[in-house]
Amino acid sequence: MPLTVFAQAKEDALLQRQKDTKLAPVLHQSLQKKAAANYRIAVKDKAAFKIWLQEQKLNVSTTAIQGNTLLISGVKGAQLKQLLNCPHVTFIDRANRTPREEAELKDTDFSANNIPALLARYPNLTGDGMVVSVKEGAFNPNDLDLKARVLAPETFTGAFTQHATTMATIIGGAGNSGPRGKGIASRVILATSNFKELFPDNSNTLLSNSIGIQNHSYGVGVENYYGLESAAYDEQVYQNPQLLHVFSSGNSGDKAETTGNYANLPGFANLTGQFKTSKNTLSVGALEPGNKVGTLSSKGPAYDGRVKPELMAYGIGGTSEAAAVVSGVAVLVQEAYKNQFDGNLPSAALVKAALINSADDVGRKAVDHESGFGNTDALGAVRSILESRFTEAAVAQGEHLSFTIKVPEGARLLKATLVWHDREATPNAATALINDLDLHIKQRSSGTSWLPWVLSTYPHPDSLSKPARRGPDHLNNIEQVTIDLPEAGEYELLISGYKVEGKAQPFSLVYEYETELEWLYPSLGLSLKAAALNRLRWQGGVASEPAQLEYKLSNDRDWKLIKEINTSDLYFDWTTPDTVAVAQVRLRTTNGSIESAPFILTRQLKLKVGYSCDDNTMVYWPAQPGVKEYQLLHVDKAYTEPLFTTSDTLALLSRKQLEHLGEFVLVAPIVEGIQAETSDAIAFERQGTGCYVKSFLPEQFVMDTMRFNLELSTLYQLQSVTLERIQNGIYQSVTTVKPTSAQAILLNDPTPAPGSNRYRIKVATETGLFYYSDIEEAIYAKEGFVQVYPNPIEAGKTLNVAVAGDAAHIQLYDQLGKLLHDSEEVGIIKTLDTTGLVKGLYILRVKSEAGKYIATRVLIL
Repeated sequence: MPLTVFAQAKEDALLQRQKDTKLAPVLHQSLQKKAAANYRIAVKDKAAFKIWLQEQKLNVSTTAIQGNTLLISGVKGAQLKQLLNCPHVTFIDRANRTPREEAELKDTDFSANNIPALLARYPNLTGDGMVVSVKEGAFNPNDLDLKARVLAPETFTGAFTQHATTMATIIGGAGNSGPRGKGIASRVILATSNFKELFPDNSNTLLSNSIGIQNHSYGVGVENYYGLESAAYDEQVYQNPQLLHVFSSGNSGDKAETTGNYANLPGFANLTGQFKTSKNTLSVGALEPGNKVGTLSSKGPAYDGRVKPELMAYGIGGTSEAAAVVSGVAVLVQEAYKNQFDGNLPSAALVKAALINSADDVGRKAVDHESGFGNTDALGAVRSILESRFTEAAVAQGEHLSFTIKVPEGARLLKATLVWHDREATPNAATALINDLDLHIKQRSSGTSWLPWVLSTYPHPDSLSKPARRGPDHLNNIEQVTIDLPEAGEYELLISGYKVEGKAQPFSLVYEYETELEWLYPSLGLSLKAAALNRLRWQGGVASEPAQLEYKLSNDRDWKLIKEINTSDLYFDWTTPDTVAVAQVRLRTTNGSIESAPFILTRQLKLKVGYSCDDNTMVYWPAQPGVKEYQLLHVDKAYTEPLFTTSDTLALLSRKQLEHLGEFVLVAPIVEGIQAETSDAIAFERQGTGCYVKSFLPEQFVMDTMRFNLELSTLYQLQSVTLERIQNGIYQSVTTVKPTSAQAILLNDPTPAPGSNRYRIKVATETGLFYYSDIEEAIYAKEGFVQVYPNPIEAGKTLNVAVAGDAAHIQLYDQLGKLLHDSEEVGIIKTLDTTGLVKGLYILRVKSEAGKYIATRVLIL
């Protein structure tokens, strides 16, 4: 081989090795680009690297980011090759990309993740004292459902985004605006962080503000490799083990990565951001109705075959919504631990283990690359903590630990999940896992063992779609073992240190066994919409069996059949009776029955403002049959508080009361002593109702018959309304009506004065009070009448011509009869420009639509 060819081959081989180890896969094509670009570079020693740049005379600029990572700007392809050769450079990655929010909220259904069941059983879990950060654009700190619970709202800059506000509301909305504004952890403190920087936020900033969870509902396009951002998130969590990052998996489930092991495989390995492939974080996909994985929900595996996303949640609006749901649930898991263990926060590994272990299987049996370990079960996750079904320890290389549990009779499933925080890997490592632990379950009486579920990682759709099988897992830092219909008795949960570098590796282990049937939805005191479709949910049971689904109203003696179903269905869509009452549902099998807690069949009230006068405001709502009492509420500083109860369907609020109420009020029916869901909140002074008079307008500004449209906001205590016209500075009554049912009234003035007239409405109440509308002006222009104004007029100003009809032919003559202006004008008021006219008297002649001429004088000053 010629020496030049040999040297070139050697150089090409060296470049290839450097590309494979030191360059992000998505940047391989950048080596050929002539245009300058920006990159992130990890170096061993920043000072030494800057000296090297000077020696190489590379004309680029550098900016410190975090640790030994720099942003280097203005780099061309040839310079990128030089940087790969630099002995101080360990990895070159993409700079910040433009993040995009991953879909808007469309339709939340917290019952799909057992959140109402959790909140009903453990009402003390509200997120009180916890702090969550929402990293994306800034949410609105003054939003009615978030206000007064925002960390440092004065620091919020830029425009607020609806997406961020929606994510914050899902996580921690107070419900002040109405039922749809109620989030999962309604008393949590909320913080914001800007997603323009894709690297993790400063750890000290997060920890000093007591932030335990950060939600990330955004993506940057399909990226499936382990880069500097991935390593940075893993490093941050490894060093700060109580910090949990929750990512949306992405809405690119129909797309494919273009590089790496899973290139050009549509429908797989399409998470939207390399940071989501990190090991110590949590990625969440979206489920649609029927527990189906959303077509656009991004799927795994990660670049090295690891399970991603780990969890699912209901999110018809996309994975943004699903991630926010999991963040909200994680807050309550943290709080449950904190309440039980002297105010200490749990490790994020334990929170992850509780969430993953309690998840309900969807898709193929056990784990899969589309839905991970299943659908988030908020109730199950919190119960894992409150019932102390977990253990935390550490295991060293070659060490074996054993934990014994007792499984009761009738268990449907035994499940255990092991999670540990793994040290960050080197970017572009073939596999990201460094410390490898093993989990298996052993039945003491028989010695039978069960290994965790593992998936095929071969890069072909058929292989990636294969069901999970049992086997050793040397890829993930999450392992799960399940046993269907386990025999009662003792089982050992065995953890081994298969490959552990350095000191013992901490881990979290959570287990559960599912037993008897249990109602999940509806929950105690919950409101279901009457005469509407509502989804009922239950869980448990040893085996599938026929059952009768029944309901009973509180005043009924007998149960009524809804439908014969099977307990394995786990949900049923029930069209509820058209009534307002307390009710229950039950499942009845040959082995017994389970009844739900009492709930309410109701209709959401629509609250309206009747009037808002100087001395008081009246609000009202429609009556609900069978309801004898209503609760009026107002929005205090941060939360909705009761105001008073009334048996009426309206409430009068005095001005003195209003001074202390805030701006918003709500109402809720009290059904058999239980408060049902509230109306949506209304701002009683922003409704445009006025003081009895909602609107008062002339039909036209210029009319040959004077007609006015009056709309009243209410007829409550109304005695009469009078149309008044001003004559010589005095209001004269034109016509008086006493409405009995109609709030929209047509009023006439049969004797208006030609030209401009001014009117108002006078309202008289049964209590002897009088209220007045704003003044409205209208011009009466009968046949043969024309009015010009202002007159006299300064030259250069616009002259207005009022004449009956939509169009008119206008002519202007000087005193000698010379025609100076001739035009067709349309509109309610016709206009004429007087620019260039000299002072003096002019004749204006108007030809109406009827063909008649009208003349008048105009004085130009």
